[in-house]
Amino acid sequence: MQRVLRKRVFRNLRKHFVRYFMLGIMIAMSIFLVVTIVGSGETLSRGTVDLAEKTNLEDGEFKVFSPLNDSEVKQIGDMGIELEEQFYFDYQMEDEDEGTVRIFKIRDRINRIHYISGKEPEDKTGLVMEKRYAEEHDLKVGDSFEIAGKSFCISGIGVVSDYDGPFKEISDTSCNSKAFGLVFLTEEAYEEFKTSGKAQRSEDYSYSYKLGGGKEDGDLKDYLKELKADLPGAYDGMPKLTSFLKQSDNPRIFATKNDKIVDIEVGMIAGVIIFILLAYVISVFVVHSIERESSIIGTLYSMGVTRNDLLLHYVTLPVVVSFIAGLVGLMAASTGILAPMIAESSYMYFSIPVFSFRVPKYLWIYSLVCPPLMAVAVNVIVIRSKLSRTALSLIRNEVKQGKNKKIRLGRMDFVRAFRIRQMLRELRSTFAVVLGMFLSLLVFMIAVDCYTLCTNIAKDYKADTKYEYMYMLKYSEMDIPKDAEAAYAYTCRKKTMGLNFDVTILGIDEDNRFFDVDPGKSRMDVVVSNAFAEKFGLKKGEEFVVTDDEKEMKYAFTVKAITQYSAGFYIFMDIDEMRGMMGVSDDYYNVLFSDRKLDIDPDSLYSETTREDVVKGTTVFTDLMMPMICVVSAASVIIFCVVLYLMMKVMIDRSAQNISLIKVFGYRRNEIRKLYLDGNFYVIAIGALIVIPLSKVIMNSLFPFMISNVSCGLNLNTPKLFYIITYAVIIVLYLVINKLLVKRLDKYTPAEILKNRE
Repeated sequence: MQRVLRKRVFRNLRKHFVRYFMLGIMIAMSIFLVVTIVGSGETLSRGTVDLAEKTNLEDGEFKVFSPLNDSEVKQIGDMGIELEEQFYFDYQMEDEDEGTVRIFKIRDRINRIHYISGKEPEDKTGLVMEKRYAEEHDLKVGDSFEIAGKSFCISGIGVVSDYDGPFKEISDTSCNSKAFGLVFLTEEAYEEFKTSGKAQRSEDYSYSYKLGGGKEDGDLKDYLKELKADLPGAYDGMPKLTSFLKQSDNPRIFATKNDKIVDIEVGMIAGVIIFILLAYVISVFVVHSIERESSIIGTLYSMGVTRNDLLLHYVTLPVVVSFIAGLVGLMAASTGILAPMIAESSYMYFSIPVFSFRVPKYLWIYSLVCPPLMAVAVNVIVIRSKLSRTALSLIRNEVKQGKNKKIRLGRMDFVRAFRIRQMLRELRSTFAVVLGMFLSLLVFMIAVDCYTLCTNIAKDYKADTKYEYMYMLKYSEMDIPKDAEAAYAYTCRKKTMGLNFDVTILGIDEDNRFFDVDPGKSRMDVVVSNAFAEKFGLKKGEEFVVTDDEKEMKYAFTVKAITQYSAGFYIFMDIDEMRGMMGVSDDYYNVLFSDRKLDIDPDSLYSETTREDVVKGTTVFTDLMMPMICVVSAASVIIFCVVLYLMMKVMIDRSAQNISLIKVFGYRRNEIRKLYLDGNFYVIAIGALIVIPLSKVIMNSLFPFMISNVSCGLNLNTPKLFYIITYAVIIVLYLVINKLLVKRLDKYTPAEILKNRE
């Protein structure tokens, strides 16, 4: 009997080829989408990890006021910890369009250079340039590059894993390789630059370390905290350690990997949503097939064919189609045909080499097992319930009447009443249409939220950053420069969703003209930036705690107010209250804000940030996310169109008998369209009004988890025009699909009704 039933499988495939072909296309496209997005993310993540191991990436780094002496270096070495000096200068290029370059010596052991092209310089006239800066300025191996009036030949272009994300400062929210890059000189050339006096600021005494001897980061940090700086005058005897950064806390390290977490989660969530939709679509197909072949099934039952035989028969085609479609989608994705487009934005943003696209093993299992497994599960559940009727009931094609016929529609005109009853009869398919629209929009809202967040960040940063220059100081001057506002900044950390983020406590005067904040005279009640409140889910009146890793203590605060400031996670306090809380002098400050460039000794500067740096840096977010936004948006539109077409086609096919019957009574195509198709317009029109805002609300609640690793606020406010345009597009797509389906009405002839006469 199975041999006979297998022949029916091929006949069914030929008869409903378009239906199963479109279903297969949708599954293949879904697998292709997921594997491409997730596979690209995994390729970049795995590639950066392998590169870090190859180049001996640091376990951490620290900065000191003055270089360690030989005795201190020896004691750290005796602890089993390997150190390497990685001192650097920042040099402002004479041409402002060329930005700033950070000058290092070529590394020997830790954070070694990975060469993209060229090689290490043979003498002091050569240098190695970081890849992204070279690309932005169209520089290649063999070109000349001038630093402080001296011309160098670019002998190599490469990347270093400790600047995977080439942030100028670790507090920066974005990279801008047009304005900042790295160069590596020989030791002799570095020393010559050191004596030139052309540096933008004083030399940074930075050390990278690799742990060993059973020691941990805390052991090294505890030792360094005991050291005192060897400085002249009033600064002599102050703590030598100025900053200590573990690998896991360094935003430059594995920046690509951390960024790709978003892509991987977006891809997997989109895949789950699509599979839920596909499962329901398949169930509708199977139910329709069983109801259409009810009399055949009943006859087979009466001939002794078991329910399990029929179950296997009806499961076979969806499972085979799902498996083949999953395989096709996987094979297409594994060629990497779309991967370069997805990954291109990362290669144009992060300082990494190009990695070969590879599909991880779990995606092979996901692609080949999940679709057929989903088809089996859905079909078994649906078919068992449908095949539980008696053979006689199936032969008679008895249709279980629901409560639809009991609904009283009053004196409603015939056409309108007929449409309502038709929609109620096809409730399963009607629900599938709305569900398909909802899940497609849910996928679409992933792209919308990505785009909305990126554009809002760019807009808000520009509006909220009112200063032109911000200076982080090593030493506070006795007299505050004219036209400058002094502040006291201290960095703590706060954890959310398993990740730690830097939070800046900023002490300011109440009349600070660059911040619209009234901090008040309190050490407990503070004003927080809206970015901080959005990221950590805080509201006015709530308490929260931040951790001071430097002093190994915690600070508890209450949100007095939330102010509009999106350019970072900030806690605003009165500067005098903060000085008292931190135990510093009454006139201490370490930050200057100004609307003009200040004449400050470079030796007393940690960093200089301009408003232009902040604003320009935000535009890269949109560029970085745009490929994924486009792919996800296109996929959601295609899925919506396919589901809408298939479900409306099923609804027409299920009504074939009735359509044939009313043709006997002389109804023409346009009249039949009004009865059987036009009613769906109201389903789409009303359904869209509900599911568009619903899908946005649901995705807004899920989105913070998808970008849990991103250090920014969560302004997901979308213009009302977006909802209007989305609604209009849905209606237009429906009208196009409806036009295509009208032609199917000619397929049903009056002879159709005679085939099923008793």
